[in-house]
Parts: sequence; C-alpha cells; structure tokens
Amino acid sequence: LGPLHTQFDDQGYAYTSLFVESAVAKWKLGTWEVIDKIPVAYNVGHLAAVEGDTAHPKGKYLVSLNKLSHGRHLNVGPSQPESSQLIAISGEKMRLLSDSFTEPEPHYAQIIRASVLKPIEVYAKEENKNPNAIWDVASAGQTRQGNNVVVRMVAVRSTLTPTHFEVNQGDNVTVHLTNIEQATDELHGFGLVDYNLNIVVDPGETKTIEFVADKPGVYAYYCTDFCSA
Repeated sequence: LGPLHTQFDDQGYAYTSLFVESAVAKWKLGTWEVIDKIPVAYNVGHLAAVEGDTAHPKGKYLVSLNKLSHGRHLNVGPSQPESSQLIAISGEKMRLLSDSFTEPEPHYAQIIRASVLKPIEVYAKEENKNPNAIWDVASAGQTRQGNNVVVRMVAVRSTLTPTHFEVNQGDNVTVHLTNIEQATDELHGFGLVDYNLNIVVDPGETKTIEFVADKPGVYAYYCTDFCSA
C-alpha cells in the first residue's frame, strides 16, 4: 500500500517503497510479479540502491530511507532522527543488515562506487582566488575604516596569527581566515568565546566571519579543530 519510489538492480528486479505499509516490495520486470516484501521501520519514502537509478545498476544493496524512527534509537530529547535501513538484495529474499539514524529528512540519496569519486584533498594555493586570502604570517593584521575593522588572519600549525586584536565596543568586525596548510587533513578552526562563532577551514581555504563587538571585555578565540601539540 502507498507505493512511492522505485530503484533497480542488475538482475532484472525493481524495488518499490510502500509508505503506508512500511515495507519494500521486490518485483520482476516484465512479469510485474511481486516476489518478496520486507517490513521497514517506518513509513519509507525514497530508496537508494547501488547506482539503482542509472542505466547500469549494480545491485547487492539497498537503503530504505524511512520517514519515522518511533523510538528505535536511544531517546535524547524531543528531536527525533530518521531511520535508514541497509538491506541485502542479492538473494531471492531481501535481508535486513543494519539500522542507522540520520538527520531528517532523507531525499534522493545515491549509492555509487568509490572508484567514481576523484576528490581533491586540499585547496591548491594557486587556485584560491579569494581577494582576502593571505599566505604568510607577515601579511596578517588588522585595518580600520571608521567603525569597520578588518582582520586578515592566518591559520597554520599551531597558531592563529594575529594572536590577538583589539577593537572598540560597537565596531563591525570582519575576520578573513586563511588556512595556509597544503597538507591533507590539516584543518583549522576559529571559535570566539561568547559570540556563538565557530568555523572550520579546510587546507588552502579562506572563510569570512562578521560580528558586532557589542560586549566590553576580553574574549578568547582559539582553533576548534585540534591538529597538533
């Protein structure tokens, strides 16, 4: 009951989510016969099979992206995750392998071969065209125009430079932070105490944060992505 979305495998079968019934149906292309059905928890919407909506699906596994979890997880408050269930589809009968709990609400997930992915590992310095990027600590510092203060900052193991800056209460403050690392996985962060500001900057990346210095006093900032001693 309540068919919604369909995925395919490499053996001539299709898999359709049944929202009302909280199940996934497996059926044969050509004869249109339902040959198996597996209950899921609960109220499944989208499905994701391995490259299951391409011209060359790979089969083997399917994830049921369910709308509701209804207490299948440890309860930590009123905000509830969704339930995603991994199902083996190679055999005649579908078989539930694992539950996991994801942020609401899953749509159009894809499962692809890892070999398809060709990600970069750092943002190359020469490709960073941000006009506010700086690449050495000698260029770090602050400038002022009226009540607008701009801080250009460098992050590198294990220091944020400048290590401090001073502004007046009421100033509009802009911080341009460049992570000048060119090594894999050397992320840096910037957190400013009592201003609810926290960013993570990947190697070779520049990010900008803005805030109004509306509180008098001294406030610490620090790297929130620990990388080295």
